[in-house]
Amino acid sequence: MRFETLFVVYVPGRPASYSSASEAAWKTAVREAIRQTGLGPWTERFSVLVEFRTPEARNANEVWDLDNLIKPTLDAMEGVFGLRPWRGAAQAADDRVDHLEASKRTVRSGEVPGARIEVRRLVQ
Repeated sequence: MRFETLFVVYVPGRPASYSSASEAAWKTAVREAIRQTGLGPWTERFSVLVEFRTPEARNANEVWDLDNLIKPTLDAMEGVFGLRPWRGAAQAADDRVDHLEASKRTVRSGEVPGARIEVRRLVQ
C-alpha cells in the first residue's frame, strides 16, 4: 500500500473509551480539531495513523484499552470521511478506512494528553 498524507492534527484532551462517560467530550475535541483544519471531507479510501497520549489513571478501574480508544475517535471523523449513506442515525463513513495504525503511551512530564492523528489517502 502507498499513502499520501492529507493532514496531521493534534487533538488535546483526555482520550475516551467507547461507551464511557467521557466519550462525548472526546468526540467533540476530535471534531473541533478536524474542523479547524478547514479541510475535507473527501471521498477517498483512507489510511489513518493515531498516536494516543493517555494521562495517568485516576483509579484502578481506568485502563486504556487501545481498541476502545480507536472507535470513538474514528466515529467523530465525519469531517474527513463524510457521512455513511444510509437511513439510520448519521454516522461517519469510517468504513472507507482500509489501513489503520494505532498506538498509546502515557504522557511524559509536561506533556498534554490527547492524540496525534494523521490522515492519509490510499494511492493506487
